[in-house]
Amino acid sequence: MPLTEQAAAVVDETTVAADLVTQLDFSRYERRDPVPDWHDSKPFEAMFAALLLQELEDTSDGWLHRTLDADPDLATELGFESGDPPSRSTISRADTGRFAELTSTIETTARQIQQLATERGSPIGTPYEERASGEPTGSSKRTVNRLLRRKTRDLLDELQTVVLPAFEFDRPEDPIYDDEEFLTLEACLGVTGTAANGGAETYGDYVNPDPDLDDPFYEDGPSGETLLEAIKDLSPTDITEMVNQGAARVLTRAKPRMEFETPVMLSIDVTYVAFYGDREELIRVQGAPDDKSYDWCHKFATANVVGDNVHFAAAMLPVGNADYHDSDAYPGEDKSYRVGDVVRRLVDHVTEECRINVRRLYGDAEFYATDVFTSLEWRDIRYVIPAPRDDRVKRFIARMDEDVDGNKQVTVKDDHAVHGPVKHDVSNTRAETTLVGLPPDEDHDEVQTFATNLVLDDEIRLDRRWTKKQITRYRRRGGMETAYSKIKEFAPWTTSTDFSVRLFHFGFAVLLYDLWLLVDFLVQTLIDVVEFRTKPRVTAPRFRAFLRREVSALL
Repeated sequence: MPLTEQAAAVVDETTVAADLVTQLDFSRYERRDPVPDWHDSKPFEAMFAALLLQELEDTSDGWLHRTLDADPDLATELGFESGDPPSRSTISRADTGRFAELTSTIETTARQIQQLATERGSPIGTPYEERASGEPTGSSKRTVNRLLRRKTRDLLDELQTVVLPAFEFDRPEDPIYDDEEFLTLEACLGVTGTAANGGAETYGDYVNPDPDLDDPFYEDGPSGETLLEAIKDLSPTDITEMVNQGAARVLTRAKPRMEFETPVMLSIDVTYVAFYGDREELIRVQGAPDDKSYDWCHKFATANVVGDNVHFAAAMLPVGNADYHDSDAYPGEDKSYRVGDVVRRLVDHVTEECRINVRRLYGDAEFYATDVFTSLEWRDIRYVIPAPRDDRVKRFIARMDEDVDGNKQVTVKDDHAVHGPVKHDVSNTRAETTLVGLPPDEDHDEVQTFATNLVLDDEIRLDRRWTKKQITRYRRRGGMETAYSKIKEFAPWTTSTDFSVRLFHFGFAVLLYDLWLLVDFLVQTLIDVVEFRTKPRVTAPRFRAFLRREVSALL
């Protein structure tokens, strides 16, 4: 019986991918195993089941290896020998070696099962952010709540000992309020989503829940206006350095607990924060992209360590104004910001301050530039960046290889020349990159084109399959829009036009976002959830609610 029909007899609203694959019969495909029976290799059906599980969960080879290694019962149920799950290299080689002829079968079966699961309300194939909305029940729910409370309290200690010391306000000696009170108020604004004055009142209630109103000097913490004035005294450069120092400290604490691949994959992206109102003389307010619902915005770039559905913010940088970029090092009269310098600053912070070795960088289309390619080559970092459809790229698409039916195939063009200004060089510096074209698929109606310095080929089908696999890993940065929306959930509401205020709010929100991820990892690992990196058990709204309840622990 076909696998999809078998799945139809099993899947309901409670079925998860790991349970499903253990109940499927893969024997009908065994005749397509190119490895002879006498060969010392992993069981065919067990490997087929494991690869289908990986495809259903849309995860990496590393995730599958860690899952089977950490859950020997699951590995045994799939058909592996007790205590002998497949190594990561065995998994990585499978879809280009032993299972090369079955890769399309596995991908098609996974899509069909995911569609079936969607129709029946099963969590199989559901994006992790949607899947997390479901609450655990019974003893599991009580366990999660207990751990969440405990780890949220631990997080408050982390906030006090790790994040807050990274910040220092430029204030006179013997001030009425110390820096920690300002930062605690900022955290209160972030978790309540309130403006400075309203949040300050909430903070004051925590500081002194039963004040003597007849006492004109009763303790209630700093006002929102006092906080904003202290922030305005900070320069954008100072704020950026303090936020990034805080992020490095959080990441240093997180690294022993999080199983990021080493060296890491890094995603650099730009997000837009809407600006409404009069922008006259506000040099850091820029025009918004055409697809946005607003006309003006601030732009911020972040460097995010990419794991399985996880984007841990390691650094941030305001972009769009030249006064905190090294514009004089570039040729020509244009002194606007340069994306290459954004990449340099973020990558250098991650490698030098966070002490993380970067293996591969994913960037959005804004980073398709000669300066970016040059800087990454100099640092020996591999990259994958979408290539905009200029005239030369359009000609490349028109000339892509086709099969006998006229369908475009994966095509690689080496030594594709690009020209542009490069730091400490001339305005038309030449750089070379490799263009890769991916044919349309079920997710994309048009050809996708990427620039990369990975060593890829399209000579035979095996080469094309490997090339597609390497490039489609770019989709691992696809959760960045979700990550940015979550970061903004931790930012206070404000009408201030002062750039330092807006930058400070965004930067501190980045740190609260990282701390949320840290709490989620701790909770999931403590309850021994093998798939802890594929979805957040602790949703952001739930975390903020717990943090609001525990904020008095900071006072």
